Amino acid sequence: MMGGMGSIIFRCGMAMLLFSLAACGGGDGGTTATSGVVSGVVTDAGTGMPLANAVVSEGAAMATTDAGGVYTLVRPVGDHILTVSAAGYLTTSRRCTVAPGATVSHDWWLTTAHPAYIDYSSAGLISTIPASTMNYVVLAWNDLGMHCAQDDYSAFCILPPFNTLHAQVIRRGGGVITSGITVSYSFAKKANSAANTNFWQYAAKYGWNAAPNVGITGTPLAGTMKVDANSLGFVAEGIPLTPYDDDGTWDPYATAAITVTDTASGAVLATTQVVAPVSTEMNCSNCHGMTNTYQNILQAHDRRNGTTLVADRAAGTLHLCGECHADNALGLPGKSGVKNLSLAMHGFHQDKLVSAGASTSSACYNCHPGPRTNCLRGTMFHASQTCTDCHGDMGTMTRVLANGRQPWLQEPRCGDCHGSGHQENSATLYRNSVLTNSPDPKMDGRLYCEACHNSTHAEYTSANPVDNGIPRQYQGDSYWIWNCYVCHTDYMPMPSMHQ
Repeated sequence: MMGGMGSIIFRCGMAMLLFSLAACGGGDGGTTATSGVVSGVVTDAGTGMPLANAVVSEGAAMATTDAGGVYTLVRPVGDHILTVSAAGYLTTSRRCTVAPGATVSHDWWLTTAHPAYIDYSSAGLISTIPASTMNYVVLAWNDLGMHCAQDDYSAFCILPPFNTLHAQVIRRGGGVITSGITVSYSFAKKANSAANTNFWQYAAKYGWNAAPNVGITGTPLAGTMKVDANSLGFVAEGIPLTPYDDDGTWDPYATAAITVTDTASGAVLATTQVVAPVSTEMNCSNCHGMTNTYQNILQAHDRRNGTTLVADRAAGTLHLCGECHADNALGLPGKSGVKNLSLAMHGFHQDKLVSAGASTSSACYNCHPGPRTNCLRGTMFHASQTCTDCHGDMGTMTRVLANGRQPWLQEPRCGDCHGSGHQENSATLYRNSVLTNSPDPKMDGRLYCEACHNSTHAEYTSANPVDNGIPRQYQGDSYWIWNCYVCHTDYMPMPSMHQ
Protein backbone atom coordinates (compact mmCIF):
# COMPACT_ATOMS: atom_id res chain seq x y z
CA MET A 1 0.00 0.00 0.00
CA MET A 2 3.03 2.24 -0.23
CA GLY A 3 1.78 3.56 -3.54
CA GLY A 4 3.21 6.15 -5.85
CA MET A 5 6.64 7.69 -5.94
CA GLY A 6 6.40 10.55 -3.48
CA SER A 7 6.07 10.84 0.27
CA ILE A 8 4.14 8.23 2.20
CA ILE A 9 2.36 9.03 5.46
CA PHE A 10 2.07 6.53 8.29
CA ARG A 11 -0.22 7.53 11.13
CA CYS A 12 -0.06 5.97 14.57
CA GLY A 13 -2.20 6.88 17.54
CA MET A 14 -4.98 8.29 15.32
CA ALA A 15 -8.61 7.26 15.10
CA MET A 16 -9.24 5.19 11.99
CA LEU A 17 -12.71 4.64 10.52
CA LEU A 18 -14.69 2.84 13.22
CA PHE A 19 -11.47 2.01 15.04
CA SER A 20 -9.64 3.43 18.03
CA LEU A 21 -5.98 2.65 17.76
CA ALA A 22 -3.71 1.83 20.64
CA ALA A 23 -1.33 4.58 21.74
CA CYS A 24 2.12 4.60 20.18
CA GLY A 25 5.02 3.22 22.16
CA GLY A 26 5.27 3.61 25.92
CA GLY A 27 7.74 3.94 28.74
CA ASP A 28 9.32 6.84 30.57
CA GLY A 29 11.48 9.05 28.38
CA GLY A 30 12.62 11.17 31.31
CA THR A 31 11.23 14.35 29.76
CA THR A 32 8.97 17.09 31.13
CA ALA A 33 5.19 17.15 31.39
CA THR A 34 5.10 19.15 28.15
CA SER A 35 7.35 16.95 25.99
CA GLY A 36 8.22 13.38 25.09
CA VAL A 37 10.73 11.40 23.05
CA VAL A 38 10.37 9.75 19.66
CA SER A 39 13.03 7.10 19.06
CA GLY A 40 13.64 4.23 16.67
CA VAL A 41 15.77 2.66 13.96
CA VAL A 42 15.92 3.52 10.24
CA THR A 43 16.65 0.57 7.94
CA ASP A 44 16.96 -0.22 4.25
CA ALA A 45 13.81 -1.94 2.94
CA GLY A 46 15.70 -4.22 0.62
CA THR A 47 18.56 -5.36 2.86
CA GLY A 48 17.24 -4.79 6.36
CA MET A 49 20.52 -3.06 7.24
CA PRO A 50 20.48 0.07 9.44
CA LEU A 51 20.97 3.41 7.71
CA ALA A 52 23.42 5.89 9.20
CA ASN A 53 23.05 9.65 8.56
CA ALA A 54 19.33 9.48 7.82
CA VAL A 55 17.56 12.62 9.04
CA VAL A 56 14.31 12.47 11.01
CA SER A 57 12.77 15.91 11.23
CA GLU A 58 9.79 18.14 11.84
CA GLY A 59 10.34 21.71 10.80
CA ALA A 60 13.60 22.92 12.34
CA ALA A 61 13.77 20.04 14.81
CA MET A 62 15.83 17.14 13.51
CA ALA A 63 17.89 14.13 14.53
CA THR A 64 20.47 12.18 12.53
CA THR A 65 20.81 8.43 12.84
CA ASP A 66 23.99 6.92 14.20
CA ALA A 67 25.95 3.98 12.76
CA GLY A 68 23.25 1.60 14.03
CA GLY A 69 20.47 3.58 12.38
CA VAL A 70 19.19 4.83 15.75
CA TYR A 71 17.71 8.30 16.27
CA THR A 72 16.18 10.16 19.21
CA LEU A 73 14.07 13.31 18.87
CA VAL A 74 12.39 15.30 21.66
CA ARG A 75 9.01 16.79 20.67
CA PRO A 76 6.26 18.68 22.47
CA VAL A 77 3.22 16.77 23.68
CA GLY A 78 0.68 16.36 20.91
CA ASP A 79 0.22 15.09 17.37
CA HIS A 80 3.17 15.35 14.97
CA ILE A 81 4.08 14.44 11.41
CA LEU A 82 7.74 13.45 11.21
CA THR A 83 9.70 13.06 7.99
CA VAL A 84 12.71 10.86 7.34
CA SER A 85 15.10 11.37 4.45
CA ALA A 86 18.31 9.71 3.33
CA ALA A 87 20.42 10.01 0.21
CA GLY A 88 19.20 7.59 -2.46
CA TYR A 89 15.88 6.79 -0.71
CA LEU A 90 12.30 7.94 -0.97
CA THR A 91 11.37 10.54 1.62
CA THR A 92 8.72 9.20 3.99
CA SER A 93 6.44 10.87 6.53
CA ARG A 94 4.70 9.44 9.56
CA ARG A 95 2.20 10.72 12.10
CA CYS A 96 2.69 10.08 15.79
CA THR A 97 1.21 11.20 19.09
CA VAL A 98 3.67 12.23 21.80
CA ALA A 99 2.59 11.79 25.42
CA PRO A 100 4.02 13.64 28.45
CA GLY A 101 7.31 12.14 29.65
CA ALA A 102 6.91 9.07 27.40
CA THR A 103 9.13 7.47 24.78
CA VAL A 104 7.31 6.68 21.56
CA SER A 105 8.99 3.95 19.49
CA HIS A 106 8.92 4.48 15.71
CA ASP A 107 11.06 2.49 13.32
CA TRP A 108 11.35 3.41 9.65
CA TRP A 109 11.72 1.24 6.56
CA LEU A 110 13.04 3.17 3.57
CA THR A 111 12.65 2.26 -0.08
CA THR A 112 15.35 2.93 -2.66
CA ALA A 113 14.66 5.84 -5.00
CA HIS A 114 14.80 4.07 -8.36
CA PRO A 115 16.22 5.94 -11.35
CA ALA A 116 12.75 6.14 -12.89
CA TYR A 117 11.54 8.22 -9.97
CA ILE A 118 14.19 10.78 -10.71
CA ASP A 119 14.40 10.86 -14.50
CA TYR A 120 12.06 8.99 -16.80
CA SER A 121 14.12 9.99 -19.81
CA SER A 122 17.14 8.01 -18.62
CA ALA A 123 18.73 6.27 -21.58
CA GLY A 124 18.00 2.59 -21.74
CA LEU A 125 15.44 2.69 -18.94
CA ILE A 126 12.91 0.57 -20.82
CA SER A 127 15.41 -2.23 -21.33
CA THR A 128 16.52 -2.34 -17.71
CA ILE A 129 13.60 -4.48 -16.49
CA PRO A 130 12.72 -8.09 -17.40
CA ALA A 131 9.29 -7.11 -18.72
CA SER A 132 10.92 -5.20 -21.58
CA THR A 133 11.25 -8.45 -23.54
CA MET A 134 7.62 -9.52 -22.95
CA ASN A 135 4.42 -8.86 -24.87
CA TYR A 136 2.10 -9.68 -21.97
CA VAL A 137 2.31 -9.45 -18.19
CA VAL A 138 0.06 -11.05 -15.59
CA LEU A 139 -0.52 -9.29 -12.27
CA ALA A 140 -2.07 -11.80 -9.86
CA TRP A 141 -2.88 -11.80 -6.16
CA ASN A 142 -4.82 -13.43 -3.36
CA ASP A 143 -7.68 -11.29 -2.12
CA LEU A 144 -6.95 -11.33 1.63
CA GLY A 145 -3.30 -12.17 2.17
CA MET A 146 -4.33 -15.16 4.30
CA HIS A 147 -7.25 -17.57 4.40
CA CYS A 148 -8.13 -19.79 7.33
CA ALA A 149 -9.44 -23.33 7.48
CA GLN A 150 -9.63 -26.15 10.05
CA ASP A 151 -7.66 -29.34 10.45
CA ASP A 152 -10.77 -31.19 11.64
CA TYR A 153 -14.44 -30.80 10.69
CA SER A 154 -15.85 -33.65 12.78
CA ALA A 155 -17.21 -31.39 15.55
CA PHE A 156 -18.23 -28.04 14.02
CA CYS A 157 -17.29 -25.72 11.16
CA ILE A 158 -16.04 -22.17 11.41
CA LEU A 159 -14.69 -21.83 7.85
CA PRO A 160 -14.45 -24.38 5.03
CA PRO A 161 -11.39 -24.65 2.75
CA PHE A 162 -11.83 -21.48 0.67
CA ASN A 163 -9.23 -19.44 -1.21
CA THR A 164 -9.64 -16.80 -3.91
CA LEU A 165 -7.22 -15.73 -6.64
CA HIS A 166 -7.43 -12.71 -8.93
CA ALA A 167 -5.47 -11.82 -12.06
CA GLN A 168 -5.25 -9.00 -14.55
CA VAL A 169 -3.70 -9.56 -17.97
CA ILE A 170 -2.02 -6.62 -19.67
CA ARG A 171 -0.86 -6.44 -23.26
CA ARG A 172 2.21 -4.23 -22.93
CA GLY A 173 1.45 -0.97 -24.66
CA GLY A 174 -2.16 -2.03 -25.19
CA GLY A 175 -3.73 -2.11 -21.75
CA VAL A 176 -5.85 -4.53 -19.75
CA ILE A 177 -7.49 -7.31 -21.75
CA THR A 178 -10.19 -9.84 -20.83
CA SER A 179 -11.37 -11.13 -24.22
CA GLY A 180 -9.76 -13.60 -26.60
CA ILE A 181 -7.72 -15.17 -23.82
CA THR A 182 -8.14 -18.04 -21.36
CA VAL A 183 -6.61 -17.82 -17.88
CA SER A 184 -6.06 -21.06 -15.97
CA TYR A 185 -4.61 -21.95 -12.58
CA SER A 186 -3.14 -25.06 -10.97
CA PHE A 187 -1.08 -26.14 -7.95
CA ALA A 188 1.79 -28.51 -8.61
CA LYS A 189 2.08 -29.54 -4.96
CA LYS A 190 -1.59 -29.32 -3.99
CA ALA A 191 -3.59 -31.47 -6.37
CA ASN A 192 -5.38 -33.54 -3.70
CA SER A 193 -6.65 -31.58 -0.69
CA ALA A 194 -8.90 -34.49 0.24
CA ALA A 195 -5.81 -36.41 1.35
CA ASN A 196 -5.14 -33.83 4.09
CA THR A 197 -8.54 -32.82 5.44
CA ASN A 198 -11.74 -34.57 6.43
CA PHE A 199 -13.86 -31.66 5.18
CA TRP A 200 -15.56 -33.61 2.39
CA GLN A 201 -16.42 -36.43 4.76
CA TYR A 202 -18.62 -33.99 6.70
CA ALA A 203 -19.45 -31.31 4.10
CA ALA A 204 -23.02 -32.50 3.54
CA LYS A 205 -23.75 -32.23 7.27
CA TYR A 206 -23.03 -28.51 6.98
CA GLY A 207 -25.25 -28.11 3.94
CA TRP A 208 -22.65 -28.25 1.17
CA ASN A 209 -22.94 -30.70 -1.70
CA ALA A 210 -19.30 -30.58 -2.75
CA ALA A 211 -17.36 -33.39 -4.41
CA PRO A 212 -13.85 -34.14 -3.10
CA ASN A 213 -11.33 -31.46 -4.14
CA VAL A 214 -14.13 -29.12 -5.23
CA GLY A 215 -14.94 -26.06 -3.13
CA ILE A 216 -18.33 -24.91 -1.86
CA THR A 217 -18.66 -22.53 -4.83
CA GLY A 218 -17.98 -25.36 -7.32
CA THR A 219 -14.40 -24.25 -7.90
CA PRO A 220 -11.84 -27.09 -8.22
CA LEU A 221 -8.14 -27.19 -7.29
CA ALA A 222 -7.21 -26.59 -10.93
CA GLY A 223 -9.28 -24.96 -13.63
CA THR A 224 -10.15 -21.89 -15.63
CA MET A 225 -10.61 -18.49 -14.04
CA LYS A 226 -13.76 -16.49 -14.79
CA VAL A 227 -13.97 -12.87 -15.91
CA ASP A 228 -14.72 -10.88 -12.76
CA ALA A 229 -17.82 -8.82 -12.05
CA ASN A 230 -16.11 -5.59 -13.18
CA SER A 231 -14.84 -7.11 -16.45
CA LEU A 232 -11.35 -5.94 -15.51
CA GLY A 233 -9.70 -9.25 -14.71
CA PHE A 234 -10.19 -12.88 -13.79
CA VAL A 235 -11.14 -14.64 -10.57
CA ALA A 236 -11.23 -18.16 -9.13
CA GLU A 237 -13.33 -18.01 -5.96
CA GLY A 238 -13.49 -20.69 -3.30
CA ILE A 239 -10.50 -22.88 -4.23
CA PRO A 240 -10.44 -25.65 -1.56
CA LEU A 241 -6.82 -25.45 -0.50
CA THR A 242 -5.22 -26.72 2.68
CA PRO A 243 -1.80 -25.74 4.11
CA TYR A 244 -0.53 -29.25 3.40
CA ASP A 245 1.12 -30.39 0.18
CA ASP A 246 0.09 -33.72 -1.29
CA ASP A 247 2.96 -35.42 0.54
CA GLY A 248 1.83 -33.94 3.87
CA THR A 249 4.40 -31.13 4.05
CA TRP A 250 3.17 -28.03 5.90
CA ASP A 251 3.13 -25.28 3.27
CA PRO A 252 0.79 -22.34 3.99
CA TYR A 253 2.33 -20.28 1.19
CA ALA A 254 1.93 -22.53 -1.83
CA THR A 255 2.10 -20.98 -5.28
CA ALA A 256 -0.42 -21.27 -8.06
CA ALA A 257 0.77 -21.43 -11.66
CA ILE A 258 -1.23 -18.95 -13.75
CA THR A 259 -1.22 -19.57 -17.51
CA VAL A 260 -2.66 -17.25 -20.15
CA THR A 261 -3.40 -18.73 -23.56
CA ASP A 262 -4.85 -17.42 -26.79
CA THR A 263 -8.36 -18.87 -26.80
CA ALA A 264 -8.43 -19.43 -30.55
CA SER A 265 -4.98 -20.95 -31.09
CA GLY A 266 -4.15 -22.31 -27.65
CA ALA A 267 -0.76 -20.59 -27.76
CA VAL A 268 0.68 -19.66 -24.37
CA LEU A 269 0.95 -15.88 -24.07
CA ALA A 270 2.20 -15.49 -20.50
CA THR A 271 2.74 -17.35 -17.24
CA THR A 272 3.34 -16.33 -13.66
CA GLN A 273 3.14 -17.72 -10.14
CA VAL A 274 1.20 -16.28 -7.24
CA VAL A 275 0.88 -17.23 -3.58
CA ALA A 276 -2.44 -18.71 -2.44
CA PRO A 277 -2.01 -18.57 1.35
CA VAL A 278 -4.05 -20.71 3.74
CA SER A 279 -3.45 -21.81 7.30
CA THR A 280 -5.15 -24.02 9.87
CA GLU A 281 -3.15 -22.39 12.68
CA MET A 282 -6.09 -21.16 14.77
CA ASN A 283 -4.46 -22.49 17.96
CA CYS A 284 -7.68 -23.28 19.86
CA SER A 285 -5.61 -25.83 21.80
CA ASN A 286 -3.69 -23.02 23.50
CA CYS A 287 -6.65 -22.66 25.86
CA HIS A 288 -8.93 -25.61 25.16
CA GLY A 289 -6.34 -28.36 25.56
CA MET A 290 -4.41 -30.56 23.19
CA THR A 291 -6.75 -33.53 23.73
CA ASN A 292 -10.33 -33.43 22.41
CA THR A 293 -9.95 -29.71 21.71
CA TYR A 294 -13.12 -29.28 19.68
CA GLN A 295 -15.22 -31.42 22.03
CA ASN A 296 -14.06 -29.19 24.89
CA ILE A 297 -15.18 -26.13 22.94
CA LEU A 298 -18.63 -27.63 22.37
CA GLN A 299 -18.92 -28.47 26.06
CA ALA A 300 -17.98 -24.92 27.05
CA HIS A 301 -20.50 -23.51 24.57
CA ASP A 302 -23.27 -25.73 25.94
CA ARG A 303 -22.41 -24.88 29.53
CA ARG A 304 -22.43 -21.12 28.99
CA ASN A 305 -25.23 -20.79 26.44
CA GLY A 306 -27.63 -23.62 27.14
CA THR A 307 -27.11 -25.21 23.73
CA THR A 308 -27.01 -28.94 22.97
CA LEU A 309 -24.04 -29.10 20.63
CA VAL A 310 -22.42 -32.10 22.33
CA ALA A 311 -25.63 -34.12 22.23
CA ASP A 312 -26.28 -33.07 18.63
CA ARG A 313 -22.85 -34.24 17.60
CA ALA A 314 -23.37 -37.59 19.31
CA ALA A 315 -26.64 -37.93 17.38
CA GLY A 316 -24.88 -37.19 14.08
CA THR A 317 -25.90 -33.55 13.70
CA LEU A 318 -23.09 -31.05 13.15
CA HIS A 319 -23.40 -27.29 13.18
CA LEU A 320 -21.83 -24.49 11.17
CA CYS A 321 -21.09 -21.54 13.45
CA GLY A 322 -22.74 -19.27 10.91
CA GLU A 323 -26.08 -21.00 11.43
CA CYS A 324 -26.60 -18.88 14.54
CA HIS A 325 -23.78 -16.31 14.42
CA ALA A 326 -23.97 -14.08 11.34
CA ASP A 327 -20.83 -14.46 9.23
CA ASN A 328 -20.22 -12.01 6.40
CA ALA A 329 -17.25 -14.05 5.22
CA LEU A 330 -19.69 -16.76 4.12
CA GLY A 331 -22.66 -14.48 3.54
CA LEU A 332 -24.67 -16.10 6.36
CA PRO A 333 -27.24 -13.92 8.22
CA GLY A 334 -27.30 -15.95 11.46
CA LYS A 335 -30.19 -15.73 13.89
CA SER A 336 -31.88 -12.64 15.25
CA GLY A 337 -30.67 -11.69 18.70
CA VAL A 338 -27.47 -13.74 18.43
CA LYS A 339 -24.13 -11.93 18.22
CA ASN A 340 -22.32 -12.14 14.91
CA LEU A 341 -19.40 -14.54 14.85
CA SER A 342 -16.66 -11.91 15.03
CA LEU A 343 -18.30 -10.12 17.98
CA ALA A 344 -18.95 -13.38 19.80
CA MET A 345 -15.35 -14.54 19.40
CA HIS A 346 -13.61 -11.26 20.22
CA GLY A 347 -16.04 -10.38 23.00
CA PHE A 348 -15.81 -13.70 24.82
CA HIS A 349 -12.03 -13.99 24.56
CA GLN A 350 -11.05 -10.34 25.13
CA ASP A 351 -10.24 -10.87 28.83
CA LYS A 352 -8.66 -14.29 28.30
CA LEU A 353 -5.84 -13.51 25.86
CA VAL A 354 -2.76 -11.52 26.82
CA SER A 355 -0.19 -10.26 24.33
CA ALA A 356 3.43 -11.14 25.09
CA GLY A 357 4.55 -7.89 23.48
CA ALA A 358 3.16 -5.17 21.26
CA SER A 359 5.58 -6.01 18.44
CA THR A 360 4.54 -9.65 18.16
CA SER A 361 0.75 -9.35 17.84
CA SER A 362 0.80 -12.48 19.97
CA ALA A 363 -2.71 -12.06 21.36
CA CYS A 364 -4.06 -12.01 17.81
CA TYR A 365 -1.86 -14.97 16.87
CA ASN A 366 -3.66 -17.11 19.43
CA CYS A 367 -6.48 -17.42 16.89
CA HIS A 368 -5.27 -15.85 13.65
CA PRO A 369 -2.38 -17.49 11.78
CA GLY A 370 -0.07 -17.39 13.74
CA PRO A 371 3.48 -17.70 15.21
CA ARG A 372 4.18 -20.49 12.73
CA THR A 373 2.42 -18.97 9.72
CA ASN A 374 3.38 -15.31 10.33
CA CYS A 375 0.42 -13.89 8.46
CA LEU A 376 1.43 -10.25 9.10
CA ARG A 377 4.38 -9.99 6.74
CA GLY A 378 3.85 -7.07 4.36
CA THR A 379 5.20 -3.55 4.32
CA MET A 380 3.23 -2.73 7.48
CA PHE A 381 5.23 -5.40 9.28
CA HIS A 382 8.48 -3.84 8.06
CA ALA A 383 7.30 -0.46 9.33
CA SER A 384 6.82 -2.01 12.80
CA GLN A 385 3.05 -1.80 12.61
CA THR A 386 1.19 -4.57 14.44
CA CYS A 387 -2.32 -5.99 14.18
CA THR A 388 -3.58 -3.58 16.82
CA ASP A 389 -2.22 -0.49 15.03
CA CYS A 390 -4.86 -0.99 12.34
CA HIS A 391 -7.57 -3.07 14.01
CA GLY A 392 -7.26 -2.08 17.67
CA ASP A 393 -6.83 -4.53 20.52
CA MET A 394 -9.39 -7.14 21.60
CA GLY A 395 -11.30 -4.62 23.70
CA THR A 396 -11.42 -2.13 20.86
CA MET A 397 -12.54 -4.80 18.41
CA THR A 398 -15.33 -5.79 20.77
CA ARG A 399 -16.51 -2.21 21.28
CA VAL A 400 -16.64 -1.25 17.62
CA LEU A 401 -18.34 -4.52 16.65
CA ALA A 402 -20.90 -4.04 19.41
CA ASN A 403 -21.48 -0.51 18.09
CA GLY A 404 -22.39 -1.82 14.66
CA ARG A 405 -19.21 -2.29 12.67
CA GLN A 406 -19.78 -5.02 10.08
CA PRO A 407 -16.90 -7.54 10.09
CA TRP A 408 -15.37 -8.28 6.68
CA LEU A 409 -17.40 -5.44 5.14
CA GLN A 410 -15.95 -2.51 7.10
CA GLU A 411 -12.18 -2.62 7.51
CA PRO A 412 -9.30 -0.22 8.27
CA ARG A 413 -8.79 2.08 5.30
CA CYS A 414 -5.50 2.89 3.57
CA GLY A 415 -6.51 6.53 3.11
CA ASP A 416 -6.79 7.07 6.85
CA CYS A 417 -3.01 6.66 7.19
CA HIS A 418 -1.61 7.25 3.71
CA GLY A 419 -3.64 10.32 2.79
CA SER A 420 -6.19 11.07 0.09
CA GLY A 421 -3.76 10.25 -2.72
CA HIS A 422 -3.76 6.60 -1.70
CA GLN A 423 -7.28 6.11 -0.43
CA GLU A 424 -9.70 3.39 -1.47
CA ASN A 425 -12.69 4.08 -3.70
CA SER A 426 -15.72 5.45 -1.88
CA ALA A 427 -17.57 2.80 0.17
CA THR A 428 -15.27 0.15 -1.28
CA LEU A 429 -12.77 -2.14 0.39
CA TYR A 430 -9.09 -1.99 -0.56
CA ARG A 431 -9.27 -5.42 -2.15
CA ASN A 432 -12.03 -4.23 -4.50
CA SER A 433 -10.73 -0.73 -5.24
CA VAL A 434 -9.20 0.46 -8.50
CA LEU A 435 -6.81 3.26 -9.45
CA THR A 436 -8.72 6.52 -9.95
CA ASN A 437 -6.10 9.29 -9.71
CA SER A 438 -3.53 8.30 -12.33
CA PRO A 439 -1.56 10.86 -14.36
CA ASP A 440 -3.31 9.66 -17.50
CA PRO A 441 -7.13 9.44 -17.21
CA LYS A 442 -7.13 6.48 -19.62
CA MET A 443 -5.66 4.42 -16.77
CA ASP A 444 -8.36 5.34 -14.27
CA GLY A 445 -10.75 2.58 -13.37
CA ARG A 446 -8.56 -0.09 -14.99
CA LEU A 447 -6.04 -1.38 -12.45
CA TYR A 448 -6.91 -2.90 -9.09
CA CYS A 449 -4.95 -1.56 -6.11
CA GLU A 450 -3.94 -5.11 -5.18
CA ALA A 451 -2.58 -5.71 -8.68
CA CYS A 452 0.29 -3.33 -7.95
CA HIS A 453 0.51 -3.47 -4.15
CA ASN A 454 -0.51 -7.08 -3.39
CA SER A 455 -3.06 -8.16 -0.83
CA THR A 456 -3.70 -7.06 2.73
CA HIS A 457 -1.09 -8.30 5.24
CA ALA A 458 1.29 -9.16 2.36
CA GLU A 459 1.79 -5.78 0.70
CA TYR A 460 4.99 -5.54 -1.32
CA THR A 461 7.68 -5.83 -0.08
CA SER A 462 6.69 -8.91 1.89
CA ALA A 463 8.97 -10.41 4.52
CA ASN A 464 8.15 -13.79 2.95
CA PRO A 465 10.19 -13.89 -0.29
CA VAL A 466 7.70 -16.18 -2.04
CA ASP A 467 5.13 -13.34 -2.01
CA ASN A 468 7.44 -11.11 -4.07
CA GLY A 469 7.70 -13.31 -7.16
CA ILE A 470 5.64 -11.14 -9.51
CA PRO A 471 7.55 -7.85 -9.11
CA ARG A 472 10.80 -9.81 -9.36
CA GLN A 473 9.59 -11.44 -12.57
CA TYR A 474 8.64 -8.18 -14.26
CA GLN A 475 10.74 -5.36 -12.79
CA GLY A 476 13.61 -7.21 -11.15
CA ASP A 477 12.99 -6.15 -7.54
CA SER A 478 10.60 -6.87 -4.67
CA TYR A 479 8.89 -3.50 -4.50
CA TRP A 480 5.32 -2.69 -5.51
CA ILE A 481 4.75 -2.37 -9.26
CA TRP A 482 6.31 1.07 -9.55
CA ASN A 483 7.96 0.91 -12.96
CA CYS A 484 5.58 2.14 -15.64
CA TYR A 485 7.40 0.12 -18.28
CA VAL A 486 6.11 -3.11 -16.78
CA CYS A 487 2.90 -2.32 -18.65
CA HIS A 488 3.83 0.51 -21.04
CA THR A 489 6.26 0.67 -23.93
CA ASP A 490 6.36 4.42 -24.61
CA TYR A 491 8.04 7.31 -22.81
CA MET A 492 6.01 8.72 -19.90
CA PRO A 493 7.38 11.77 -18.05
CA MET A 494 5.24 11.29 -14.92
CA PRO A 495 6.51 11.88 -11.38
CA SER A 496 4.01 9.63 -9.61
CA MET A 497 1.39 6.96 -10.31
CA HIS A 498 -0.95 8.64 -7.81
CA GLN A 499 -1.74 12.29 -8.47
